[in-house]
Amino acid sequence: MAIDDEDISGEDIVPLLHRPNCQALIEALLHGTFYLDDPDDTATILRVDPHTRAVQLRLASGRTRSVPLASGYVLMTPALAAAIAELRTPADAARDKAERALIAFGFRARVEEDDRLPLLAAVEAAQAYRLPWREDRFEGLRLARRYGTPREEARLAAAWLEGADDPPPGDLVIALVSALRESGRSVEAIPHTDLVTRKASGLDKDEMRILLIQRGNLWLDRYELGRDAELLERARQCAKRSWAIEPSEQGSALYNRIRKLED
Repeated sequence: MAIDDEDISGEDIVPLLHRPNCQALIEALLHGTFYLDDPDDTATILRVDPHTRAVQLRLASGRTRSVPLASGYVLMTPALAAAIAELRTPADAARDKAERALIAFGFRARVEEDDRLPLLAAVEAAQAYRLPWREDRFEGLRLARRYGTPREEARLAAAWLEGADDPPPGDLVIALVSALRESGRSVEAIPHTDLVTRKASGLDKDEMRILLIQRGNLWLDRYELGRDAELLERARQCAKRSWAIEPSEQGSALYNRIRKLED
């Protein structure tokens, strides 16, 4: 919550109405300017109910209407800024700092309180090009997918990969390849699957199987662009190697995709 903005979300104000000594905040809201979606379609706040967290408005037409405070925005005034600042705590400031860092990284959705710190830890590790522990990687990528897009997920994984030893962790390479492909960057993803061509790959059997299937699908993505028969054959070899490790639904799907493209 930035109290120097021109307006503030009612959703940010509502938690402060739960705190003791919020009367100054209520008084600062009275006669303030409120809007729902369109900042040009404003109303005046006539009453604030601290129990239901609703505001009674006088619309431009002169009619009155009650709506949840959290449903819109309030124009910031010096009195409102002072009342908010009086109620805010160091924990609020820390939360705001975390939210700004997440927004700067690309996360636009509001992150739930329980998820904020682990997601921030994932971002800070990426910014430091530091490889998190395996469990933290899984949690960070899960949260990245929940609150962001494959692009943010790929950005995290790529930065962590910079901090990994050689050979890199298979789970991280698989996650990066998946996120790159989902974000439309198949060509960029292919070199990361070269790990399956190395003798000292560090991959266990399951990681090798999955990465081979990913590599096969990436070759098919490229085949669909130019119909180069060599790419179809590369995908087929990936499918064979994966199937030899262990038959799987993903491997079967890769074979089916190859057959459809051959027809």
